[in-house]
Amino acid sequence: MRSIHTNIKPEFEPLLSELAIHALLHLRTNHSAKILARKSRLEVNDILSAWLNRAGNSKKYKPFKKKIRSLVTHARSQRLDMESMLGNLLSPLNGDELPHLDSFLLLINMLEKEVSTTALVSSPESVDLAFNPKSCLLCVLSPDLNAHFDSRNRLVQDISMLFRGSRGEKHAILRIIYTSSIFEHKVEYEDDDFIRICLSLK
Repeated sequence: MRSIHTNIKPEFEPLLSELAIHALLHLRTNHSAKILARKSRLEVNDILSAWLNRAGNSKKYKPFKKKIRSLVTHARSQRLDMESMLGNLLSPLNGDELPHLDSFLLLINMLEKEVSTTALVSSPESVDLAFNPKSCLLCVLSPDLNAHFDSRNRLVQDISMLFRGSRGEKHAILRIIYTSSIFEHKVEYEDDDFIRICLSLK
């Protein structure tokens, strides 16, 4: 996976991270949680591959156009998890240096890794509470994640999130959010299984 970084100048690293962020955002905002839950890894790879190939043809990503194509070809041929691979390209979370959207997606990535699950994006009315019954549920409650951010990727509308897990897992999730230098949370609902929080800027 590190091969995509080879011979890429340091000044282009933020652009590479941006590419990964927008690929993941495309996946989660253009395909409902229920649809993604039914798709195989190969089908998810197809969605990401198509987006990356289009992005690779733009002037913006010209510095590593060939590496994008190599990444897509390698991932598809080896049936690798492209969503996870793109997650590994995200820059470390570091204070206010990143736009809010980037910081939010990095936070989600950290939460996913903490409880070994994949975050879903769904409207509150359509969320599948029984999703992944033997593990945790982490769902961003929104019909359109893009609507929470302006044209400069700044958060302009608070985001609600629903989590299902054990008491220890709920505490782990809240601990990660609490340590964020960008976001703070307010608990909107909690019972033995679920906790719903509202994420806002500090």
